[in-house]
Amino acid sequence: MAEGEEKEHVKFEIELKQILEIVGMWFDSKLIQYSDSMFDDYFDHVKSKLMTSDSLSEYIRLRINELIFKLLSVHHERQKTLYKDVMEEEEEIVPAWFLTERYAEIEEMFSSKFLSYTFDEVDTEYDSNVKAFTVTLHLEKEIDSSSYETLMNDIKTYLENRITLLNFNDGKIIEPDILEITFGLDW
Repeated sequence: MAEGEEKEHVKFEIELKQILEIVGMWFDSKLIQYSDSMFDDYFDHVKSKLMTSDSLSEYIRLRINELIFKLLSVHHERQKTLYKDVMEEEEEIVPAWFLTERYAEIEEMFSSKFLSYTFDEVDTEYDSNVKAFTVTLHLEKEIDSSSYETLMNDIKTYLENRITLLNFNDGKIIEPDILEITFGLDW
């Protein structure tokens, strides 16, 4: 870049007024009756987390990286026939940061209060050959077929209501107290 030329930037700005509105929307969506002091406490908590660290910037950077990967994948599917001279390998290399974020999403999902079951242990493995995560759930108690269906529906609903790059592939009962669930990647 020559001297005097300005770099192009993509900027993200959030005003305190927007944070205030978001905190209000959170209370409204949770149907929480709050006092002014409670609202102030929660607003100050969010404000301190966002304003005093790079955690929001890092989170946004990761989400932007994922969004760009997704945008390029969709665009490539539509455009690849136009470029005859480009060779595609069968294998793809999924970046480590991308996988780390999916591991975190899976951990968050199975520790969520949204799911109707609790688990003694959650083991997650990524298989690069099939580009899928296999999650083995060790349940606190045995599961019957209706509870299994409820749990699978809970997982599907959880994913449908999240901004995520995980796809539910399938689930199966391995033993009465062990389930195996497979998630694909959408990238």
